[in-house]
Amino acid sequence: MSEKRDLAKEIRMIEAEIQSLEIKRSRSQAALLEALISKKDPDPADVEYFRAYSAQIEVKRDRLKQVTARLEKLI
Repeated sequence: MSEKRDLAKEIRMIEAEIQSLEIKRSRSQAALLEALISKKDPDPADVEYFRAYSAQIEVKRDRLKQVTARLEKLI
């Protein structure tokens, strides 16, 4: 039972981290979109933040899939 509870807790934690990262990524995404609309070159920092947050989100999603699969095997 404890392992199920630990996995469920980890899933909730990962989901919260993904949500936080998506909020941060949306800020840089908005800056990139504004640059595109204004026909300006995007700030390199915004591009880097967007790529970094996107990569972190993908890692968290992969981990979420793994943990969810482990939990489903236990149920």
